[in-house]
Amino acid sequence: MIDPSTLANVILGLIQAVLTLLVAPLLLGITKRVKARLQYRNGPPILQPYRDLAKWWRKESVESDAASALTTVAPALVVAAVFVATLLVPIVGQRPPLEGWGDLLVVVGLMALGRFVLAVSALDAGSAFGGMGSSREVAIATFVEPALLLALVGAALAAGSTDLGAIAALGVASGIAWYTPAVLLAAGAFAIVAVAETGHEPVDNPDTHLELTMIHEGMLLEASGPRLAIFTYAAELKLVLVAGLFAAVFLPVGMAQDLMPLSVLVAVGAALAKLVGAAVVLGVLDASLAKLRILALPGLLATASIVAVIGLATRLWLPA
Repeated sequence: MIDPSTLANVILGLIQAVLTLLVAPLLLGITKRVKARLQYRNGPPILQPYRDLAKWWRKESVESDAASALTTVAPALVVAAVFVATLLVPIVGQRPPLEGWGDLLVVVGLMALGRFVLAVSALDAGSAFGGMGSSREVAIATFVEPALLLALVGAALAAGSTDLGAIAALGVASGIAWYTPAVLLAAGAFAIVAVAETGHEPVDNPDTHLELTMIHEGMLLEASGPRLAIFTYAAELKLVLVAGLFAAVFLPVGMAQDLMPLSVLVAVGAALAKLVGAAVVLGVLDASLAKLRILALPGLLATASIVAVIGLATRLWLPA
């Protein structure tokens, strides 16, 4: 006989998987729409990302003569790494769908794996633009990943565990008491990192293909057809991952603990509200901030690490 708690986790996990897969392109549409309206433009329809994915999927994929087998398998590896990472984060229920398979360290590792495969795939095409985008992405990652890890470790120290389900459960149980100075500083550091991880202003401009400014888009110039669709979908899914990770650690409210219909509806509604809220915030940033020069990015991202370290020190010196 299946344990009721295990059954609840399986069903809530399936709901989370379906929700994240379906809503990922919608968040990009919301971000673009918010940005356009703040710039007094009509902008594309909110559902345009779904149409773009369908259009690219129907087109033929063209590959460089210099490309190896990595170019073929890279899209599947990238989207698999990001999707598995989302299943390690509690978004709908307080327990992640793949509970026991990994903690926040594994999530950060999977995000790094997806970035590495994408960068190597761009290099594999032998394109100058791909190499430029990859070098910039990896250079930025050297500042982003330590700050991300330090911010999450700050919350893990407060919870006494690196398990994201345990962190979320303690945050729900603690209520307002969860927001100690250490946790607030960690949340601030994570917010800076989240902008860099998702490729938005002031770190990157997701709507440009200019040589002097593009970072993530530079790695996709050689992709076409289904490969471009999968890479783009992986980037959209990564926004769900980053927003869900922030919500699980620093805003763990509304998560379901059982299969009661009302609890599930509240949990799905809360998850959607958090994800849409993240998309709106990114749209506001894109419309109101200018992209920083490449040489100015290390200063911004180093600030995130410094804030996270201050949060860790605050936790150690002021444990109460």
